[in-house]
Amino acid sequence: MEKPQYYSITVKKMNILTRHSDWLVKTQDLYNQILEFYYNLYLDTFQDGRPGSMEALRTLEKLTIPGRDRQPVQYPLPWQKVPLYFRRAAINSAIAVASSYLSREKQKIRSTSFTESVTCYKGMYRDFEGNAITLKIWTGEKWLWHRIKLRGNTIPEEGQMMSPSIVLKKTGPELHIPWKIFVKDGRTAKERMAAGEKICAVTFTNQDALTVCCVLNSDGAKENVFFVRGGAEYAHRCRQVTDKIKKSEASGSSGSSAIPNSRYWMKLKNLNDFYSHSISRQVINCTIKQGAKIIVLPEYEKEYSRILMSKAGNFSPIHLSTAIREKIKYKAWQEGLVVLELQQHNISSTCAACGASLHKKEQNFVCKNGHQGNYYLNASWNLGLKCIRGFQPKEPRTSD
Repeated sequence: MEKPQYYSITVKKMNILTRHSDWLVKTQDLYNQILEFYYNLYLDTFQDGRPGSMEALRTLEKLTIPGRDRQPVQYPLPWQKVPLYFRRAAINSAIAVASSYLSREKQKIRSTSFTESVTCYKGMYRDFEGNAITLKIWTGEKWLWHRIKLRGNTIPEEGQMMSPSIVLKKTGPELHIPWKIFVKDGRTAKERMAAGEKICAVTFTNQDALTVCCVLNSDGAKENVFFVRGGAEYAHRCRQVTDKIKKSEASGSSGSSAIPNSRYWMKLKNLNDFYSHSISRQVINCTIKQGAKIIVLPEYEKEYSRILMSKAGNFSPIHLSTAIREKIKYKAWQEGLVVLELQQHNISSTCAACGASLHKKEQNFVCKNGHQGNYYLNASWNLGLKCIRGFQPKEPRTSD
């Protein structure tokens, strides 16, 4: 029996450079008009039950597109010469939107307008070269192949391109390309633990070293430690921007933008993206370098997490951990690593070396038996030990 293939999909976002942005707008308008047509037809046709996507697609096409026999159809498509794959992309979007509408029982009003991005199936694009692509575009009068330049994300050398989407933003049009990369190691966490693989336990702090990582072998022995810094720099740069926002608000000169100080808020978003990407990548790279195959993250209760983030502030290192966590998850899978999340109860209150209770003093600790060290590193070690214990076979119960 062949082993199943595992893969990850990430979206590569690239800026579209073209003098004919109006053509992209017209293409999207037509796309959404066709989507609305099939959305209403779907809801009117399938009132007694929802078929599968492929069956729905075939049924909707039979109702609107003449077959080889050229017999009249019940609901002819109002537009002429719509490319096959453009129409099918719009139909599939309509099916998804209609299914979402039907799944919401309380919603009783149908949508009357759509702003969905255009998904380009294989017949709608060609000659992709990483920095340029040819798209089939509606100019408002005719369809034509339009060569456009791209700028932005780097496309991996390996993997497979999937159907891109034309996304119209205020800052300019973008091409979002889903990129499928096959994962070499798709084993489950249980299989990896049974094979004696190393694990990397990660805890988050509100300090400059905002991720503390502890690499353990299968016996729970600490093999290596690494701290990923950048928390102080992130907080400082965010503080510079928030100070400018406060100064602008105090002077009343928030600019002519519809959203006051929008460029400053965008700067804060970009800082969050940059540092979360950078730090998560460092965690992944160090994990691979140490030969670990599992990453363990602490899981916080929602109420505790809310209080913690609220007290620390929106632009503190610990608040950045939410974005770091999400990026670690998908980047790890791309590299053949598995991420586990375990409740963080008791990982900070006991000594990882002996299990005794400890006393914290700033960033360090001392336990009753004299062990001492970094408080956050001890928590990481405890988190790793908790993971190892969770995979150990349970002892059978003995009857009295």
